[in-house]
Amino acid sequence: MAENNSSGKTARTAWVLRIIATAAVITWMVIIFLMSADDGDQSSKKSEAIVDVIVDAAVGVKLMTREEVTPSVRDRIGFYVRKAAHATEYAILGALCVLALAAWGVRRLALRSAFAWPVAAAYAASDEYHQLSVSGRSGEIRDVLIDIAGATVGILLTVLVMCIVRRRRENRQKVSENVTKHGAE
Repeated sequence: MAENNSSGKTARTAWVLRIIATAAVITWMVIIFLMSADDGDQSSKKSEAIVDVIVDAAVGVKLMTREEVTPSVRDRIGFYVRKAAHATEYAILGALCVLALAAWGVRRLALRSAFAWPVAAAYAASDEYHQLSVSGRSGEIRDVLIDIAGATVGILLTVLVMCIVRRRRENRQKVSENVTKHGAE
């Protein structure tokens, strides 16, 4: 009787994890969509706020002086901030897709990557297409490629962490089995 109850709890836990993992992917996609729905002015203000922090930090540690921070320098920093944001948001999406696939029982790490990558890539393309309809924004092939690169990094890092965790778990299990085996002798 206790065994049935235990497997029932395990099955419920698996479903809860699946729901949470799937909800995380969908929620992150909505967040990306909402950020892409900001018009050009809103998006620029967000980027400029980050540029201000970077410039203040660079001046604070004496990497540059205020006089060296020309509009051209600010524009260059802003460009890299926006592209880093693209890569980061898709790295997170790629990682979440891998975790969701794991929750749904896709056991092989290569398959998780193979399924997560096209999901992130297709969403990147659809996101840039969406930006074509937003005032002051544009859809750029370069941004799709940056998004896909970010997703690839997120997927690979997640798979790498999963490999490390799996190996450590297997090693701990082997050590435990050896201790039990040698203890019985």
